[in-house]
Amino acid sequence: MSNSSPHAQTRESVTPNFKKLKRFKYFEPSLSILGLFLLVGCVLGCYFYLDYRAVAKVFKIPVQYQSGIGVEFDVVAVNGSVDLRDVPNGPVESRGDFNGYVDLRDDPNRSVDFKGEANASVDLRGEVEVLVEMSDGCDVFDGDWVWDEKYPLYMSKDCAFLDGGFRCSENGRPDDMYIKWRWQPKHCNLPKFNAKLILEKLRNKRVVFVGDSIGRNQWESALCMLASGVRDQSSIYEVNGNPITKHMGFLVFKIKEYNCTVEYYRAPYVVVQGRPPAQSPRKVKYSLRLDVMDWSSGKWKGADILVFNTGHWWNREKTIKSGCYFQEGSKLKMDMDVDSAYRRAIVTVLDWINKEVNTAKTQVFFRSYAPVHFRGGDWKTGGACHLETKPEPSSWSSPSQSKLNIVVDVLSNRSQLPKTKDIVLLNITDMSYRRKDGHASVYYLHSQPAALHRQDCSHWCLPGVPDIWNELLFALFLKGTSNQTMPQRLRSNVTSG
Repeated sequence: MSNSSPHAQTRESVTPNFKKLKRFKYFEPSLSILGLFLLVGCVLGCYFYLDYRAVAKVFKIPVQYQSGIGVEFDVVAVNGSVDLRDVPNGPVESRGDFNGYVDLRDDPNRSVDFKGEANASVDLRGEVEVLVEMSDGCDVFDGDWVWDEKYPLYMSKDCAFLDGGFRCSENGRPDDMYIKWRWQPKHCNLPKFNAKLILEKLRNKRVVFVGDSIGRNQWESALCMLASGVRDQSSIYEVNGNPITKHMGFLVFKIKEYNCTVEYYRAPYVVVQGRPPAQSPRKVKYSLRLDVMDWSSGKWKGADILVFNTGHWWNREKTIKSGCYFQEGSKLKMDMDVDSAYRRAIVTVLDWINKEVNTAKTQVFFRSYAPVHFRGGDWKTGGACHLETKPEPSSWSSPSQSKLNIVVDVLSNRSQLPKTKDIVLLNITDMSYRRKDGHASVYYLHSQPAALHRQDCSHWCLPGVPDIWNELLFALFLKGTSNQTMPQRLRSNVTSG
């Protein structure tokens, strides 16, 4: 048994522990830990309170945004690369190199621009919507008319750029069902029309419509649709001071804020109509020179969007019965029928495009024939479409296919020409055939309805069916500009979804 006292034993047991504590350096590890915490705090502080996108760019942290079309995109903002996942039509993982990083903000009123400039924040929401919703495998012209209370896109009383003959509601048409239908493709969706987005894309550009009065109908629709995105309507004006009322030449309206023009050139046949050759038969009053483009064609060159249409004047009433025969070179073709002449004129149009149009700059559209809906006659013999208020069923197909078939056939036969593949056929024939309710009928006079035997079942009320043609036109234009602007790897992967 030890003789040491209890106190001595206690001191002896504590002494080794105390010596260990003396050897422990209190401050050195604490400083390391404190430094680590400070570093983490700085990083988190920068990330959450300063600029989390810049931090994500440096540290390669995926940043999640909610887009305006209800789809989450994981955006890796590293050296300008983009990562898009969970796209509705299938998984898309693509990286396209461009300068700047992506900003997808859930703001429906924000215009969309893809500039790809160095150190620039880029909003891809509109482009992604167009590319995903309108994939290359989707036929946007195969669809149905669906009721939509959000339509129309504008009201005629709010648009100063309409002929009186198209202002059906202001001219006394009592129903408004015809303005409530939108087009729904069967296998994809059209992006919602955004006037400010389109105008931004059209900044410093020219939009040219060439054709007959139905083309003018579409042109005025486009003016009203674009004008809905301009705050100061007085800043839209005709450059030569001409009124928008019926005009035999051309009209050029400028949207000053965006320095863009929306132009219409009256060319109902697209080729030249003029005097016949000397010593022609007396019954020949005029000739259509099937191998010569309209005299105004020089003004169409250099457009950024060029929209052709022709068809309504290509009938016996407007040609042979009126003493207008067909000519190639210096020779009259007295036995040529109207369809054969129309075919030859379309060949001339395609040859002109291939020779004179730079399709790297100009997106070329050919809008197909828009059917008429006269019952029991035509515009001269009491044909009617009065009191029609609803579209036809989707199973109905237009009998007015001959002119469309001619255009398709010529495009196919001339496909070996390098620029033919760049022409977009805006095929509105079937979809418009179902809209017998959309015509001006007796509501094309401001003072009172026209006589029942003088109805207009060719032209369309505005707002109305031509707005849908233009929704398709501008959606395809947006898709084209997105394809041109996006890097190839990103473009191919997105559109294949």
